[in-house]
Amino acid sequence: MIGKIVLPTILFMLAYGFWISPNFKEIAAGVSIFLFGMLFLEEGFKAFTGGLLERLLRKTTDGTWKAISFGVVSTTIMQSSSLVSVITISFLGAGLIGLAAGIGIIFGANLGTTTGAWLIAGLGLKVKISAYAMPMLVFGIILVFQKSRNLKGFGYILAGLGFLFLGIHQRRASRPSVTPLI
Repeated sequence: MIGKIVLPTILFMLAYGFWISPNFKEIAAGVSIFLFGMLFLEEGFKAFTGGLLERLLRKTTDGTWKAISFGVVSTTIMQSSSLVSVITISFLGAGLIGLAAGIGIIFGANLGTTTGAWLIAGLGLKVKISAYAMPMLVFGIILVFQKSRNLKGFGYILAGLGFLFLGIHQRRASRPSVTPLI
């Protein structure tokens, strides 16, 4: 009974939000693209369960300090704790890592954000991840149509990352600008 009420209510509220606010459309589109990327990532990581990726992840995250270090290093390299957190959730969903390792990685990702800020401030290193979204999507979708399980899995991962980057870019671009009163 509740299921028959909840979905129409959500759809009605979304339609009303689209009607009254152009910013709501942009934000909703960014979040939808981002979530679609998460689905693709999880599907791609499922292709690698039981293989080299799972063994590598288990070995590098089997202790609390290893998991935290993994989070710090990966966030420093990718310069996005959000991306590391989403990939970690995809690893958890695909069964590649355990919950304790996932919590350690996310904690390390939050610590790694500070490291990334120091690199940007000190060395001027800043990567615009949205520039990689479209090439990743193109190569990813081409690989998704291949017969090989590994190529298909890698294609899902590339396409998922491309959608994530595109969703993040869309959400950032849709922020309303604030004009000063003076």
